[in-house]
Amino acid sequence: MRNKLLLTALILAIPFLLTACTLQDLPVVGKLFGGSGGILPGGPVTLNVWGLWENPEVMTELVAKYKETHPNVDIRYDDRSIMKASQYKETLVGRISQPDVADVFLVHNTWVPSLKGALAPAPSKVINEAQFTERYYPVAKDSAVFDGNVYALPMYYDGIALVYNKKHFEEEGQLSPPTSWEEFRRLAFNLTKRDENGVVTRAGAAMGTANNIDFFSDILGTFFAQAGVEVPGGIDSKPARDALAFYILFSKSDKGWDDSFPEASAAFGQERVSMIFVPSWNLLDILKARPDLQVGVAPVPQATLETPVSWASFWMYAVPAASPNKDAAWEFINFLAQEDSQLAIFNAASRYRTYGAPFSLVSLKDQVSTGPYGSYLKPILETATYAKTSPFASRAGNDVYVNALKGAVNTVLASPLDIKIASESALKAAKAEIISPK
Repeated sequence: MRNKLLLTALILAIPFLLTACTLQDLPVVGKLFGGSGGILPGGPVTLNVWGLWENPEVMTELVAKYKETHPNVDIRYDDRSIMKASQYKETLVGRISQPDVADVFLVHNTWVPSLKGALAPAPSKVINEAQFTERYYPVAKDSAVFDGNVYALPMYYDGIALVYNKKHFEEEGQLSPPTSWEEFRRLAFNLTKRDENGVVTRAGAAMGTANNIDFFSDILGTFFAQAGVEVPGGIDSKPARDALAFYILFSKSDKGWDDSFPEASAAFGQERVSMIFVPSWNLLDILKARPDLQVGVAPVPQATLETPVSWASFWMYAVPAASPNKDAAWEFINFLAQEDSQLAIFNAASRYRTYGAPFSLVSLKDQVSTGPYGSYLKPILETATYAKTSPFASRAGNDVYVNALKGAVNTVLASPLDIKIASESALKAAKAEIISPK
């Protein structure tokens, strides 16, 4: 009887042998010959990858390089850039536990803490906590390492920087960018230009509103971080109220910026504002639209120079626990995270735009000191060691947080009450909206 079973198994196996499979690879009969009955290490694997915003040609080059050493791994890259971050997040959260979800996907660094229960941690052979701490900035560890497990790897780093018009600075005799917020406010006031009727024709800084500053929540998030505000529990605290009040002073008291201006980045490109705060990727749009503009980039000013805090907002690759290819997925992420790969991505991206995304690896920080992109990226990377983050990061799908903060800003701007008094009730309402969204 046993001989008959073996003979039957061999007959069934012949078509697979002709396609170069081994007996152990077979899904059922492989078990009779010592196989596991599944795909063995080194077997054919298809990885579905969800990406955002990176040029597909850049990813194609990386995938081709990966396949040189992993010819049995097929990478299917799905560019989801057409989706808004909030739509992408909703889709991801809705499907993260389903078997058809991608094997590798991008998540914003602020999502990882809430998603980690549905993510597959990295195998220790890929990366452990000590290695992660050595390779990446502290804010990345705060975002993605919990209870000794690594749940995501940053593919790049970004935050916000002070971007200023050098010509406007020279006209005012300003030799260097401001380093403190009080200095920044005085400079903004001096840079503001008005006509004979007192109407602002050029703003010193895009500050104080929410409707026409795309990154207003990043600026306020920076204020909160510098003040040590816990998010969301402490956003109605006195330090948070003082931060919001200071932000709104630029519009309501100094009257140097209001909702009549175009969005801040557009206004800067039109030379209608001298200073704005944007991430490196948004600066690319400005440089593309106005290559003739004399642009300076500097770190964000500080509340206390002795204990500086900057702002971080970036995307990370992660693997869902529902993926049937978790080990292969993490191996591919690890490949993307290597120095050679990050340099290749950066160099390839630089063929299509002024510069690629800032490196996430600390070991590559000095790479931005040379080349035409150094002056743009150095201020962001040099402050990364003391960066903080929170769900107030804009363009990250955190609509509940951002919209609640927008409501607080608009409420204070419209209120006849003193700014600090109005800020207290506005932030209480924002906190309630975040904690118990409708």
